[in-house]
Amino acid sequence: MKRNRNKTNGFEKWGGYMEAKKTKLEQQFTEKAADDSNHVKSQIFKGISIFVNGYTLPSANELKRIMMENGGVYHHYHRPNITTHIIASNLPTAKLKLLKQFKIVKPEWIFDSLKDGKLLNYENYLLFIDKPNQPKIDFPVRAKNASEPTFLSEFYNNSRLHLISTMATTFKRLVNDTRKQNQTDYPGRQRLKNWIELNGVKNMLFNDTELDNDKIIMHIDMDCFFVSAGLVERPELRGLPVAVTHAKGNLSKQREGVDRGTEFNLYVKRWKGDDDDENDEEEAHEIRPRSTKRDGINETDSMAEIACCSYEARKVGIKNGMLVGQALKMCPALKLIPYNFEQYKKVAHTLYTHILNDYTLDVEAVSCDELYLDCSNILETTKASPIELAMFLRNEIKEKTQCPCSTGIGSNYLLARLATKKAKPDGQFYLEPGIVMDFMKNIDILDVPGVGRTLGHKLSTLGISTCGELSALSLQTLQSEFGNKTGLSLYKHCRGEDDRKLNYDYKPKSVSADVNYGIRFQNKEESNNFVRQLCNEVEKRLDDIEMNGKTVTLKLMIRNADAPKESAKFLGHGFCDNITKSSSLTKPTSNSRIIFQVVNKIMNQLDIDPTELRGIGIQMNKLESRIVTGPGRIENFISNMKSEPKINHTLVNENTDNDKIILTKVSKSISHQSSSTENVNKSKSVMDFFKPKEDLNSKKQLKSSNSKSIVPCQSFVNIKMSQVDPSFLDALPSDLRLELENELKSHENHNSPFIENQNSPIMEVTMSEESSKLYKNVQIDQMKEFIEEWVVTENEPKMCDNIMVSKYLCNLISDAKTEDAYEIIRKLYRLIKNKDDLAWKQSYFDILKNVQEIMMDLYNAKMKVETTFK
Repeated sequence: MKRNRNKTNGFEKWGGYMEAKKTKLEQQFTEKAADDSNHVKSQIFKGISIFVNGYTLPSANELKRIMMENGGVYHHYHRPNITTHIIASNLPTAKLKLLKQFKIVKPEWIFDSLKDGKLLNYENYLLFIDKPNQPKIDFPVRAKNASEPTFLSEFYNNSRLHLISTMATTFKRLVNDTRKQNQTDYPGRQRLKNWIELNGVKNMLFNDTELDNDKIIMHIDMDCFFVSAGLVERPELRGLPVAVTHAKGNLSKQREGVDRGTEFNLYVKRWKGDDDDENDEEEAHEIRPRSTKRDGINETDSMAEIACCSYEARKVGIKNGMLVGQALKMCPALKLIPYNFEQYKKVAHTLYTHILNDYTLDVEAVSCDELYLDCSNILETTKASPIELAMFLRNEIKEKTQCPCSTGIGSNYLLARLATKKAKPDGQFYLEPGIVMDFMKNIDILDVPGVGRTLGHKLSTLGISTCGELSALSLQTLQSEFGNKTGLSLYKHCRGEDDRKLNYDYKPKSVSADVNYGIRFQNKEESNNFVRQLCNEVEKRLDDIEMNGKTVTLKLMIRNADAPKESAKFLGHGFCDNITKSSSLTKPTSNSRIIFQVVNKIMNQLDIDPTELRGIGIQMNKLESRIVTGPGRIENFISNMKSEPKINHTLVNENTDNDKIILTKVSKSISHQSSSTENVNKSKSVMDFFKPKEDLNSKKQLKSSNSKSIVPCQSFVNIKMSQVDPSFLDALPSDLRLELENELKSHENHNSPFIENQNSPIMEVTMSEESSKLYKNVQIDQMKEFIEEWVVTENEPKMCDNIMVSKYLCNLISDAKTEDAYEIIRKLYRLIKNKDDLAWKQSYFDILKNVQEIMMDLYNAKMKVETTFK
């Protein structure tokens, strides 16, 4: 039966949900560019639309900004018929082959065009060259270790673990997005009905009434996924012993500095329990096979691991995780094939979309090759038996992907997974309710959820190795031995009971970026540069899911003092000690600069020799969806005070909004120009360049706490070209200088009635009952907390918050509380001195300027505080 095209989901006119999402993102970019039209610098990239593929220097966000400011378009997704250029610094072979028909250009094309002020020929910046008499692909030189700038992007493009984790996230989000469409038409169910009529093989033991009491859960697991997907393009290797690995074979000679014997002995000692480390999960995964299968490995045998091997290879004893050198000794005819990431994505996408679009939305994504589905409704509507559904689904999946899969069926999560083990390879098994108890008796205790190496060892000391043996113990005995929670879990799971429900709504609990390969630094500068890149990667991943994190966790692997300098695995981490430290933020963030400040502080406290680092990971926990905040951190606090009405800022005239736009432009230019200034304290605030001819007499007005406090700002509306400091204009780039001059002249021409009133400030903050809310309601210690939150969490200081801090400090001084003002200024200085952004240092000087003015006026002396940043 054909899909009912009359049913709608609201996205038809856009071409479907994903097409609507892409269109929406492009529309948002266009609207943002229109809103920021005053910041447009040129039309160099007019007609150019880019998609950034992978990690680049500069980052994708920076390239997005450049395109917005210079007439171009940025695509969040590759649009084959719309995107004009793909921007990439490095791509793996498979991806280059897949995209070779498109224009793949290095990011230097963008920068050089911007520098020359014109669009350069992209052909001079192609990532690969496609000519008849040349090799198809011109690869960049691969980075050797983490000290090189392109290492991180290459690592993530070639990391198996990274691919698996990111693909799992991708398909979990795909399930979320597809479920939002509320699809009700499933053509696969009708195909199943038709197939049953011709080929029905109903299981006579299956009774439709079972569905009234229990759900039917199906577990689908692709067989030897990396191998079977890799053989789609290499069918001649089917039926042979095949393994997927990075290695091409054994080494020709021994590497210098490697002492495999010492390293192996350290691992053996640890796994015997002398130096157990429960937290080193990835090392446990990597090393456990090595400590028991190292016999016969010599100095030239490959230490690379087998990621996946075919059933033909397993028959001769080869296993996943085994070292290539050991495997080749067991099976010299073993065929080694490389990873094929693009093929894995293609097969996985076909698997998921086929199930979701044709059968059900009740799917839990586990990884790129594994999923669960609640098939109760499918069986109810089609009147199929579980075995019929399994056979039919497996046949369709194999036809569409050219890869086999196995399916297990049971009344809960646990039984479905255990049934799959029985079904492999390339089969199906229905664990019917009547045979569960007999089936569970012989299940290995290590196959029970939550039973790992430590718990399994404790159970083995009690003589327990199977679920049947475990079920002989009472609940009371298990809980007294292992605790209430673990004891209850063991009691239920060994009997096939499982209360867990399928998780359809994916919400990530953490975001991280980890690297434990290639970490080699000669000094702190190299390690800091890499950590900054890792923080940028974390920010990118948080941006992708539109979330912020409140806890920063740093994970370090440090070479053990007894371990060789060079690990047995080339550039591997080797035998390490592991350190994990966390720090909580006052406000959730995704900003890489804030994350780096926290991480850098932890690393400075640990004081670790950079040359001993072997692995670095940064994780953000306590994730929250992003919330749009108000105009300013401190101003927002005042607005939310219930005891007082919101503070009012009285603007001089209707043109102030436009003035702010000009002020923002000049502020950004000042920050840019100041970045090259050697002595920061000599930098002028923006308004220092726009001084009226006569004094505002603000000092006299500040003497009394009951009078008005004039913020030392001057409206652009009331400024003439003759009042502008020529040195300021000379320091500006030519295009910005011309733009500013034109706007100032335009204001002089269109606002002549206001020019007479040159003493009018841009805003007045009245020290009445309303405007004194901050000073009246906030104690000194609380103000210190607000200032710390402001500096740590804000990307850059906002003028409204600068004004609030200045006003608060001036009020303290007016009330003879100079010691309190001194403490706050000292805290502000300490917070800002570690920030790289010059805008924050300029903020400090602007606040200090107001403080020193009132100090001179009231006490004829300046406060002795820091006036320079080293």
